[in-house]
Amino acid sequence: MTLLDRLKPALQSPWLPLALLLIALSTVFVFGGDRGRFYRCCGHEWMSSLHLTVAANISPEHGFQRFMFRFVDEDGDVRYEPYNRFPIGGYASMKLATLPFGGSPSAQIAAARMLMLLFFAAAAVLAYLSLCRLASNRWIALTATLLAFSSYYLLYYNDMTANEGMPDLFMVMLAFHGMVVFVQEGRFRQLLVKTCIALLFGWHVFALLVPFVIFGLVREILRARSAATDSPPPSLLFQGKRAVSTLLRSRFLLLGIVALGFGLSVLTFNFTMEYVALGGDTQLTELPSFKSMLRRTAQNPHFNERHASILSWRPFLEVQFRSVLRMFIPYPLLGFHPDEYFHNAAVDGYPTWLLGFQGVVLGIALVAACLIGSMFVRHKMLFATLASFGFFWALPMRSSTAFHNFETMYYIGLPLVFFALILLLARRLTRRDGVIVAAAVGALLLFAVSSFQMSRYGHGPEAPRAARDVEQDLLAIHELVAGEPVTVRNSHDIHGLQFHVLGYFMHYYMNPIFVEREYYPSGDRGFIVMYHRVDTDTLLTPQNRYFFLYNGPDLIASYRSAYPSIVSTEPLVRGDFDVYVDDGTVHYIKEPCRHEDTRARFFLHVFPEDLDDLPDNRKQYGFANLDFHFTERGLMFDGKCMLRFNLPEYDIAGFRTGQAGANGARGWSIAHVIQGPKLISEYPSIVSAEPAARAEFDLYIDEGKLYYVKEPCSIEDVEVGFFLHIIPADLDDLPDNRTEYGFDNLDFGFDVRGVQFDGKCAASIGLPQYGIARITTGQYNGIDRIWEIELGPDALK
Repeated sequence: MTLLDRLKPALQSPWLPLALLLIALSTVFVFGGDRGRFYRCCGHEWMSSLHLTVAANISPEHGFQRFMFRFVDEDGDVRYEPYNRFPIGGYASMKLATLPFGGSPSAQIAAARMLMLLFFAAAAVLAYLSLCRLASNRWIALTATLLAFSSYYLLYYNDMTANEGMPDLFMVMLAFHGMVVFVQEGRFRQLLVKTCIALLFGWHVFALLVPFVIFGLVREILRARSAATDSPPPSLLFQGKRAVSTLLRSRFLLLGIVALGFGLSVLTFNFTMEYVALGGDTQLTELPSFKSMLRRTAQNPHFNERHASILSWRPFLEVQFRSVLRMFIPYPLLGFHPDEYFHNAAVDGYPTWLLGFQGVVLGIALVAACLIGSMFVRHKMLFATLASFGFFWALPMRSSTAFHNFETMYYIGLPLVFFALILLLARRLTRRDGVIVAAAVGALLLFAVSSFQMSRYGHGPEAPRAARDVEQDLLAIHELVAGEPVTVRNSHDIHGLQFHVLGYFMHYYMNPIFVEREYYPSGDRGFIVMYHRVDTDTLLTPQNRYFFLYNGPDLIASYRSAYPSIVSTEPLVRGDFDVYVDDGTVHYIKEPCRHEDTRARFFLHVFPEDLDDLPDNRKQYGFANLDFHFTERGLMFDGKCMLRFNLPEYDIAGFRTGQAGANGARGWSIAHVIQGPKLISEYPSIVSAEPAARAEFDLYIDEGKLYYVKEPCSIEDVEVGFFLHIIPADLDDLPDNRTEYGFDNLDFGFDVRGVQFDGKCAASIGLPQYGIARITTGQYNGIDRIWEIELGPDALK
């Protein structure tokens, strides 16, 4: 007796495949990183924080509104930023799961993620149960389910706390199971109930309903036509009447009408809630959900034009082709993380020709499986519905699919059908159950490995360090604010974290609080959060790295008390903003000041004396780019605007600052030379030596610095810029981005490195510390070189 013969009684148990499936699915709960945080790379964190924030805000206190945050307007009224794009079901389930952990954000996030994993596991179980009915073989159903759910998109996003993720996928599988039961057993009422429940969670079920209703109606018309025994053949008019009669009596049509009506009622409810949240005076076309609907369906021409490189049909279809291809390949066999690719035409290290070859082979295999499988598979309509519903979502919702790569998971029907048909064909050809059982064991191991690998991706060293630190900062802030009003001075970009990501993090961790964007309600008790450290007694979170919490009234008082001493001195420049420099801090002050004066972005370019103090990626530009927005570092009080910026601690030659103009208008700009007094004091000793070269300017080299000196000198002599090209003795000393040019470019402007005094001009710049073969320098006016000179080895000694 063979081993297979001994195991046959156990293998024939109807419960063993289901038990193995549950064991495999349990790995997604066992493996995992820090599930009490949002951070994870590649779009996971902002979707999770956004949707969980909306869920957390649902409460009787706010009339069960779904909103991202509340804010206080200039009249002191509480306003909402509603978010009603999707039905309430997914948010309600997240709210119920997190309700017992109201005092701990980390516990709430962990509970919500565990809920998402439950939806993921339930979706897989429903897929298995549906395939059991369609394939009439539990081992085939188990193998196809495990292979399909080993996809990167499903395993990476299975704990994303978003209504569009696992809750909606589960409901799609629930509706499909209802379709299978209806077709096989005629249980129409069950199908209606499952469909309506699914529509309370998301809109993706419509993509499943459309092909099912269409295929069902076509099938019933064809059956009615073949069943007719009229002789002679009926007229075309009679056939048309019969087709209409068949349609009117069809339960498929009734299903479509009920689903459409129920979906429209849910949508109307969402619009109404949004209308109320916005004060009851907003037109339908101006509602955020309506605008979102137009954008997601690519019906917004301005949005389409701005993103034509992604939304045009050719690049869109190319991305969809590659996404569908990756859905068939279990994660360990993929060879790369798809998010390294997303909207690009090719994957680094993954040749396009190989991707295309795989696509051709897979396409041929899929067509062959469908053609051969159709010869012996029952319920072809259900297989066709499952395989095609992803396209019925992706194509109409082109914009949503293009920008949300997690939408690829809704192509799940393709691998489910593909693997099921291939396994059915293999069983038909071999007529041996052992082959299918062996495939099931392999699929189980592959799923476990996939789950383990994916649980580590994005939670370990690959996770954005800044994202983790920001969450830690906001968690510390959350423990202190205790529901008090908070003014958030938002940053637009922190080390690659997008503004909306930071905003969603804030809304969750400081919820429920008031978020005021542009003003502080004087006299109210509250806090201020800034992306700017001011070491005063008002700082409540000195341990933070990026976001700092201050006692609001005390912080404003400190700005107010510092104001008189700052404005008592002479500013560097008077203009749109008066600019002062005091003890390594730049102060920008404007009085009177309005919100409109603070909207334009500030730029601050700092030029160090020694260029080696700059990061490698900034040396070619010669300055550190420290641009910022007023909301990051400034406050408005008593009709004044005041902001502070601490300059870097290294020695600074000068800086250039100002505001960029809005809508193409010209802004303002000033330059200041910090090393000016030092240059003036050094001038006599510099010119006492013999110059390294004489030209329009005399050039001196001393202690690693190159000095430019001219006497007499007028303002016209320094209105144009200086070019400075350094050719190293060893080209390997060049930065990577300068190797192809063969020289280091250290061009500069006199306004940030030079000083004019007593009819003289002097400027200096630090030379690189590597060995220098020669230097070419001079002045240029943007078109022509005014003068040029070369310093060779003798001059450089």
